[in-house]
Amino acid sequence: MADLEAKRQQTEAKLREQLAKIDEQKRRLAQSPAVRKTQMENQKRFEHAVQKLAPDLDHRHFIAIIADAVDGGFDADALAEKGEALLAEHGKPRRGRRPRSAA
Repeated sequence: MADLEAKRQQTEAKLREQLAKIDEQKRRLAQSPAVRKTQMENQKRFEHAVQKLAPDLDHRHFIAIIADAVDGGFDADALAEKGEALLAEHGKPRRGRRPRSAA
């Protein structure tokens, strides 16, 4: 019985080590420059679209809107499709020179 218990503990230790390695690899992948750049671009697109669609709302309003959507039920696929369309329409800044505003 003692041999089986020792073997079980060794197996559990090996599994913990392997899980730690996998978690470290995930963390490194999530912090890679390409992923970070993509996340920053998506964040900028989101912020730009928010300013175009609802300039008077802030983070408190968006949290309340999300909570209402979750409480009322929603179709995630339909919302994702609509969100992509809105980001494509409003998420990119205008190209070209902008006139200086008179201050």
